[in-house]
Amino acid sequence: MTRQEAEQQAVAHNRDHPDRATHRWVARESGGAWAVARIALPPGMRLDPFNATVETRPEPRDAPDPRPSFDQNVGGPYAT
Repeated sequence: MTRQEAEQQAVAHNRDHPDRATHRWVARESGGAWAVARIALPPGMRLDPFNATVETRPEPRDAPDPRPSFDQNVGGPYAT
């Protein structure tokens, strides 16, 4: 098998194989011959993040500083 054939077969397996949710296939060279290697994915790994539902909400803004402006951001020897 040539490198191009192995890469084409890996792409086909990644697209059509029933185990594509838990495994990935890649072309690899071993002893001068090319083959397709099957790699198991870690549990819980999402392959297609665009199909996952992720909800985002705006975070509440920080409340303004209730102290008078004279006491805000006072530094140096006058800081308490």
